[in-house]
Amino acid sequence: MKEILKEEVGRSLRSRGMTLSLALGGIIAAAQVIHYQVPYHDWNLTNDMEAFPILYPFAVADSWIGGSTEYLEGFLYFLIIPILAVLPFGASYFSDQASGFLKGLYTRVSRKDYLAAKYLAAFLSGGLAVVLPLILNLLCALVLLPNLTPQSVFAHNGICAASLFYQIYFSHPAVYIVIFLCLDFVMGGVWACTALACSFLSDYKIVVAVCPFFLQLMIHVICTMLNGIEYSSVYFTQSGYGIQNTLVPAAYVLLGLMSAWVIFRKKGAKVDIF
Repeated sequence: MKEILKEEVGRSLRSRGMTLSLALGGIIAAAQVIHYQVPYHDWNLTNDMEAFPILYPFAVADSWIGGSTEYLEGFLYFLIIPILAVLPFGASYFSDQASGFLKGLYTRVSRKDYLAAKYLAAFLSGGLAVVLPLILNLLCALVLLPNLTPQSVFAHNGICAASLFYQIYFSHPAVYIVIFLCLDFVMGGVWACTALACSFLSDYKIVVAVCPFFLQLMIHVICTMLNGIEYSSVYFTQSGYGIQNTLVPAAYVLLGLMSAWVIFRKKGAKVDIF
């Protein structure tokens, strides 16, 4: 199990899909820096805060890509998280089966160990692909902007007393951001594993790869139409929107990982690859 897990994780990190995903995510993250963070930096330098006490400088907590829902690049990034997560390794089981790679692999590794290693590797690679561009954007914000404690009267986002962890946000914003980075990592893993479960739905790789994206898009559209955007993963994964109900992300993670594993394990154990 250890050997096949090491091999699968290595394949996921060295894949062209990982490079493509990081490049795409990095471009969007960099665009947000140029579009918002650099002007905010200039505004902080050109305004005299001492002469006008009512002014409050732009800070890291609400100026990084996940800090507010008003950023176009932020909305785009969190909308395509399933694509970023799937690109590295989400469709790799389909490729392994279609290429005949599994025929040779199953002669030296048990099917059970391979499926478990594939699932873990997809989860890890999906999480990394999602969170690394976010960390890059956050580091840029830390260089350009002060890491000040947010003020509720000068808020640039929707964090309030109804939001989960709002006390941490207004007292230790760095800790709050780390919590959401962890959530984004897990959600990236969930979408990557969802693609594995979709490997048996079609004979075309592109269909497998885009299934998680269209699943999230469908949920997002339904939530928007029903005026319940707090249930959409496009929003609750953004630290600037916050989490209104703890059960929502918990349901996404638990149901997503468990259902994906059950389907992938059951179908993968029965499929005839010879």
